[in-house]
Amino acid sequence: MDCEIRSYIGTRSCQEDSAAFCETENGLFCIVCDGIGSRREGGSSSKYAAESLTARFREGFKTDFPEFITAAAEKTDREIYEKFGSASGTTVVSVYIKDLSLYWLSVGDSRLYIKRAGRLKQITTDHDYAYVLKKRLELGIIDQKTYEAEKHKGGRLASFIGMGGIDIVDVSMKPVELCEGDVLLLATDGLYKSLGDEKIAEILNENKTSAETADRLIEAVKKIEGAVDNTTLAVIM
Repeated sequence: MDCEIRSYIGTRSCQEDSAAFCETENGLFCIVCDGIGSRREGGSSSKYAAESLTARFREGFKTDFPEFITAAAEKTDREIYEKFGSASGTTVVSVYIKDLSLYWLSVGDSRLYIKRAGRLKQITTDHDYAYVLKKRLELGIIDQKTYEAEKHKGGRLASFIGMGGIDIVDVSMKPVELCEGDVLLLATDGLYKSLGDEKIAEILNENKTSAETADRLIEAVKKIEGAVDNTTLAVIM
């Protein structure tokens, strides 16, 4: 499979996203990270996470991938917190592909999508305050009145790498079996908040190569008027 990564600084003063990929005899690994802009070391945290997790993948692993990547994420989280303290923080979304088997890990609100048969599906869950509120409501921890009063805060991150103990992490314990023609998209929130899923799906369906698709997505973000966040994406075909 082919992987293309693109980044755009947007209207921000610095780029706090990071991404990387590599291929070894174990398969393909790709990671996209979004440093928390409100934290002084957000950009440093994203760079450290992308480089650290990619390096650990290159070194190889003897356990199954879900166990390996969970332990690697927890170790990277502790290292970032020890290095940068409370000024740290980054989202992480990563994939591992071996033959046609896909595994993924997600912390935060950077997303993994699969386009299959012309339809776009979000695979990951956004780990924001809206997610936490919904869970609390479902469990009866809060009532509907409290939920309504708090939901305007829903966009705040509820989990990230660099907390010194990750609150929420999603890992695929079983592989997703890929089909011929599937397209994978990893992206920071700068992409989907700028374009929306419908426009993303349109671009994915119009282009035949990962390079063309990645270029078109970034071009579309650049046409957005007004404030635009850092945007980083990886397209795998």
